[in-house]
Amino acid sequence: MNDTKPGSQIYRDYIESQILSAGPIEIVHMLYRVAIDNLNLAAGCLKSGDIFGRSKAISKAQSAVHELMLALDPKVSASMTRNLAELYDYVQRRIIAAHTRRSEQALKDALKVLITLSEGWAGVRSKSQIASEEQSPAEPEATLSHLYSEPPRSPSPARDWSC
Repeated sequence: MNDTKPGSQIYRDYIESQILSAGPIEIVHMLYRVAIDNLNLAAGCLKSGDIFGRSKAISKAQSAVHELMLALDPKVSASMTRNLAELYDYVQRRIIAAHTRRSEQALKDALKVLITLSEGWAGVRSKSQIASEEQSPAEPEATLSHLYSEPPRSPSPARDWSC
């Protein structure tokens, strides 16, 4: 990709703003999309014989899965974390096998797991959005009115600032 194109910087800025404004659930979903999209791209490169393109796509997919592994938090649920870590490890091994052996089946295996997990996260994301929509925000005037009101007149103890 030629980074000197004016549109490429605009696109990168747009993606960066999306990432910076996204919540944790949305970021996880984005990482799944990056991994899935790049594995699909790698499959296309495998068929066309584009070794450099396949290598680049594989590296991006591996990086996305690695980020998913780093995001696991055993404090939330140790058993779920362990299961996801094992699935991500399996995906990473299948990606490596796909690249080193030029195996389309290994790519399909990795994609199948990632697509299933992504669909699960899409469900979590939609439930999260519904829950946040149900909590209607208070009127803006009500949330800001305390900023314009008189400060409380309660007597406060004098502070001693001496050393």
